[in-house]
Parts: sequence; structure tokens; C-alpha cells
Amino acid sequence: MGELLRELKAAYGEDAEFREGQEEAIQGVLDGKRMLVVQKTGWGKSLVYFLATKMIRAREEGITLIISPLLALMNNQIAAADKLGLHVATINSENTDDWDAVVEELKNNRVDALIISPERLANDEFKELLNEGILQIRLFVVDEAHCISDWGHDFRPDYRRIVDVIRILPPYIPVLATTATANDRVVQDIRSQLGEDVAVSRGSLMRESLEIQVIKLRTREERLAWIADHIEELKGTGIIYCLTVNDCQLVYKWLQENQIASKCYYADIERDGTEKKAEIVSAFLDNQIKVLVATVAFGMGFDKPDIGFVIHFQKPGNLVAYYQQIGRAGRGIDRALAVLMQGDEDDRINNYFIESAFPTENLMTEIMEEIRKNPDPGLKQADLERLINMKSSKIKACLKYLTVEKAIYKEGTYYRPTARLWKPDMEKSGKITEIRRNELRQMNEFTDTAKCYMKYIADILDDPQACSCGRCSNCLGRPLVSADIRQGTLETAQRFVRQDFGVIQPRKQWPTSVFIDERNKIQPEFLCEPGRVLSSYGSSGWGEWIIRGKYKDGHFDDRLVEAAAELLGDFAEENDIKWVTAVPSLRRPDLVPGFARRLAERMHLRYAEAIEKVQDSVCQKELNTSFRQHQNAEASFKVNQVLEENVLLVDDMVDSGWTFTVCGYKLRRHGSGKVFPFALANSAGRTGDE
Repeated sequence: MGELLRELKAAYGEDAEFREGQEEAIQGVLDGKRMLVVQKTGWGKSLVYFLATKMIRAREEGITLIISPLLALMNNQIAAADKLGLHVATINSENTDDWDAVVEELKNNRVDALIISPERLANDEFKELLNEGILQIRLFVVDEAHCISDWGHDFRPDYRRIVDVIRILPPYIPVLATTATANDRVVQDIRSQLGEDVAVSRGSLMRESLEIQVIKLRTREERLAWIADHIEELKGTGIIYCLTVNDCQLVYKWLQENQIASKCYYADIERDGTEKKAEIVSAFLDNQIKVLVATVAFGMGFDKPDIGFVIHFQKPGNLVAYYQQIGRAGRGIDRALAVLMQGDEDDRINNYFIESAFPTENLMTEIMEEIRKNPDPGLKQADLERLINMKSSKIKACLKYLTVEKAIYKEGTYYRPTARLWKPDMEKSGKITEIRRNELRQMNEFTDTAKCYMKYIADILDDPQACSCGRCSNCLGRPLVSADIRQGTLETAQRFVRQDFGVIQPRKQWPTSVFIDERNKIQPEFLCEPGRVLSSYGSSGWGEWIIRGKYKDGHFDDRLVEAAAELLGDFAEENDIKWVTAVPSLRRPDLVPGFARRLAERMHLRYAEAIEKVQDSVCQKELNTSFRQHQNAEASFKVNQVLEENVLLVDDMVDSGWTFTVCGYKLRRHGSGKVFPFALANSAGRTGDE
């Protein structure tokens, strides 16, 4: 029995055996090779670098440095390393209190492996650890290595920094890159960046436990009805993936409405004041719920071997992402179901993601021009938000991209130009965008194919061992689960979507660039209260009525008045709302005030035209930064008269919330009671919200 097998059995029991390719990959690392391991989810890629780490640590000092993209993935890896008796530490944005202790352990050689995010490579404090020789690296690991490649489905600019580090490593330091999602094009790109001498260990990507079915249901209501009718038929616990946060929330509310034990998970869920992510994940891992509704934010790093099903509320933009997401299921069980639902809005949302994936040439050029005009001391991100009409998230993405490209550098909080003559490689961006469009076409072809679903995916991933699975609905020639929905359930879902409303959370701070005071907080007595919004822009239900009323009829139907009155009846009574006013417009002077007057009459409240539009300003939707949206609203409205009681402030659309924030502030300054916003539609993220 070889040394590696003895270590494996000591950690996992006498029955433990290496999966095909594992022992060879570990030996390759120990022989000092640079390796790329492409193996399916659940194969055990982390075992390769942790067992190699154990062998390296036994014979010399020095640690393994692991680059990992997600905190959840880090935590999962640390748990896996414990089985081999390794002490693994991490330095990340959520454990800043532990950094000093970790550095001390590194100095005393008490850490076997250190896990960091790729962003940490740009951190000055971390660079000091490298420069001072505190980090004696003996194995360099890149997890989720497809992120290195421009052509991969999940490219991240910060992964470019990894390549720079690898290029300066001594040749005797082995490098291990791992991924479950790389086709031939991505493999070749990774090899070109890590070195052509990279050895590739590649296994079959066929997932024997997965059974795939596609169900085409045009509307959200039909898909909600299907979930209610069939979710309890599916064995075990599972995940429902949605493309947008709004859909996540909608599906979650529907499950709650149908007494189906569930939780909701997306990137900013803690910011929205709901549960902690750790509590949500714990409930899912411990089988306390039937289903977790999630965006792609819930993905890598959550190791639950008994997930029985994965449902897609809409189709993803490419088959690689789809394969990765369904790969959460069936790791430790013989049978798991993957149901892909397809609807009318899928392509619109995915095309939005494709079009917004790369910073535009104009935006990057504009940022570079402004930074070059102000080289000393440079510009802060907040400065650029004042100067450029673009969302702060896109400006931030551009700054990251330009920093990685070495067109600019950051000194403190200021961005300054480098000496490099830089211009955007828009030809490459164009090629990548075309690849994304082709991937979406492949996704659409996948939903229409009569051939084996799993083989279709494996062929796209260039798996040389692709073959028919014999388990999907196409192979069997019959549905795995019925696609039928009950008429009664559908009618209930239609009423639910019409009655579903959103909450307008008040803004509590002025934009950072306004400089009202050091903290820029809006004084509590001038804040708006949490409000209500009837629907999402363009959604099924009331959304279509609102678009028609605003852009075609020039008049909102009385049925919208009834729906709003029904939504707001108890709300107005609970909050002692006594009067109604509207946000006016010069272009459509009676559209919103006319609706607000009818709503006030229907609710037996007073109506007063307290706000005046004083200039024909730019539409808020055309402005992309909080600074400009606030400025626009501030200059556009004045308050003439108010009543002292609490007021319902009505508008047709809410997007950034700055119109409500400014008008509410002015109403309160002029002596009104509490201000409760109400909008017919939420138009924020019309096409999609990651």
C-alpha cells in the first residue's frame, strides 16, 4: 500500500479509496508539476491539494496558499481539511478581528494552509506578508480556475492578479488549478496563462445521479402554480433558482402562502433586514426546510450531499452555469431531479446580463480622461460619481478592471493614472459578448432538444466520455414529474401576483458627494416612512396595466385605483394617514395627480396638491448615480402648502427612491405629518437584478 493511500485511509477509514485520477493528481503536485484538474462537482478536488499539503508539511516548512472566490467555499474547505488534521486559516473581509492572530500563527509556522480571495492579492497589508517573507509558499492553489479565463462563464478581473503572482513564483513551487466547468477553449486559455507545461487531469463530467426534465410554462403564474402542485411530490430538500432578486422574493412569498417550509437567499439579503445568511444556510443544511429559493449567490461552497432536486424558475444564460447549479444535487444519493422551467421573460433578462457584463468603451474612456485630468492627488470613486452619469456599481467595476489592467493605481482612497498608454480592447470584449450570445442560443437549443439532456451538456463541455444518460425525460420518453397544473391553483397564483406588493424602504443618508454634514445622515424627523408599491414594472399582474396606462392611454384604469385602495386600506388606517398628495409631472400633468385624486376619493381621504414641479427635468431613470438623481429631484420640486396630518405621497414609478426622499423631506420641512410613499410600480432593475 502506497503512502498516499495509507494517509487517505487514516483520515477517512479503511474502506476509503481514491477516485479515478485523484492519486495521480496528488503525485503530480508532489513532483513539482503545474497542474489543471478538470473534474465534476463532488469528485474531490479539495482532497488533492489538502493531501498534497499534508505530505509537503511533513517534509519541510512552508504553507499552501489557496485562492478561493467565495467565503462559503472557504468555510467548506476548512471543514474538509480538518479530517486530514490540517490547520487551515483564512484572511477575508469578514474576519478582520482575527487577522493579527492569523499573522502571528503564520510567523510561528503553525498554519498548514491559508485561504484568501483573489481581491486580497491587491491588499497592501497582504502584500507586506509576501514581501517580508512571512508567507513561505510551497504550493499555490487556484480554486474555481475558470474565473481566470476571459472566455469562462464566470470571469472575474481580480483573478488576473493570480497570474501575475504565478509568473514570479520560483519554478520549483507546484501550482494546482481546479475547476468543474471548463470546455476546451477555457482549458487552453488557462494553460496559456499558467504556462504551456501545465499538465491537464480531466475526467468525465457525466453526473449519473441526475435526472433532467424541461417544462415550458410561459407565465410566472403558471410556474408558481406548478411549484405549488408538485413540490411536495419531490423527495428530500432542494433549491429553486431564480434569475432576479424580485423573482426570488415572489417565489418565496408564494411558498410561504402555500405553507411550504422555505427560506430565501440572495447576495444582499442581510442588508434588506431579514435573516442572517448563516442561519438560512444552517436551516437548509439541517433539512429544517423543504426548499431554498436563491439567486446564483447560493452556489459554490455549500456541501450538502443529499439535495434531492434543483428547480430553475427561469433558464440560465448558458449551459455551463446550468450544469454547475444542478451539480449541487445528487452528490451523495443515487437519484436527484433537475427541473428546468422556461418562461417568456428568460431571454430578456439574460440578454440584459450579457449586454451589461463588460464596461463600455465610452465609460472606461470617460473615467480615464477624468483621472488623467486630475493626476494629483487623483480622484475618489465618489468624485467620479459626480462627474460621470453612470451607476456606482459600474464605475466600481470599471475602476477594478482598469486597476487590474494597470491603467490606473490606487493610493489610499484616490485613483491615479499610470504611465502606461492604455486603450480598451473592445475587439476582445466584442468576441466574448458574441460567445455569450452563442451560449444563450445553445441554452435555447437545449430546451428544445429531443436527445439526451445530460449528453448535450457534456458535449458542450467537450467531455470525451459524453454518452446518453438513460435517465432523463428524453431518454425515457416520458415525464419524470407531471407538467400539469390545476386550474384552481393557477387562478390562485394569478390573484396572488396581482395582490403581491413591495415595500419601499426609506433612504436614510444623502449621497456621499452631497456633503450635508460629516455623516450625511437624513435627520430622523425628515425621513420618509416605509411605503408600499403595487407591482414590479412590466410584470404579469398589474405591471402590464400600468405600462399601458402611462405610455398608451395617458390615464390609469379605475381597476388600478381599486387595487391600490385594497392594498392601502388597512395600511392607511394603521398609520393614521389623513390626506393624499402626488408627485407632479410637466409632461403628463394629470396622470399621477388624477390617479391620486381618485384614490383619495375612493379611500375617503382629503387630497391636496402640495408639491409643484418647477422645471422640466431629466427623467430620473436616465440618471445613474445617487448624486445626480438627488440633484435632479432637489431642483425639480417645491412645496407650496401642507396639511399637518400624516400623508400618502403618490407616484407612478419608484426607482432609486430619490424623488420620494426629496419630496418627503420637503413636505416634512414644511410641517406635514409623517410621509408614506406609494408607487404603482417598482421600475428599479427593470430587466434583472443579480
